[in-house]
Amino acid sequence: ASAAASTYAAGQPQSGESLVGRRFSVRIAFGCTGPAASEAAGTPDGLARWSWSRDGRAARLSMTPIDWTESALVAAGPESPWEAVEGFWAPRPWMMSEDCPRVEGDPLRSAGAEASPQTVALAAVFEKGGSRIGRRSGRAYAFTRRLEAGQTPSAPEDGYRLRLEGRLAAFPDGRAVRCQADNPDQRPVCVVAVVLDRVAYEEASGALLSEWRPG
Repeated sequence: ASAAASTYAAGQPQSGESLVGRRFSVRIAFGCTGPAASEAAGTPDGLARWSWSRDGRAARLSMTPIDWTESALVAAGPESPWEAVEGFWAPRPWMMSEDCPRVEGDPLRSAGAEASPQTVALAAVFEKGGSRIGRRSGRAYAFTRRLEAGQTPSAPEDGYRLRLEGRLAAFPDGRAVRCQADNPDQRPVCVVAVVLDRVAYEEASGALLSEWRPG
């Protein structure tokens, strides 16, 4: 995605045809700084998060894809082969590691600081006339992890992981990646077209918590 963003910003012809059909597995760290506000659960913003239940006895993991079917970034016009497009952001694209960031913010400067705008995403595409089993249609990938009796509630030290697996698809122009920016001084937003085979929640150690498969 970084190479595609650079090519787009430089005004050079974008490649990416050779990527179509390749298998991929992406592991995204989330909840690194602790639980989110409970009201944020279910927000259709394509970002994974977790929060405590009202009684504090369960951790609720949630991620609701964005409906990008009509998005200008992925829209393919009236001849589009897609019936639906669901988006997943990949936060912190500058990190090559699957771990949570270890940088500690300056408490005198980071209070109220906003995260960088999202610039890299996966767009799960669903063809017209295809199976609808894997489509979320506004529903969250949700999992509730209840604490054992007597277990003290505590946030995981290294957050949780969202794993996305499948193969790279193609936009109507034949490329797997599409980028766009509003002006030359902004980092382009790049979206990768994919067909998802598996979505899963894991512990930082890799232990499986829950998974979804289209079939």
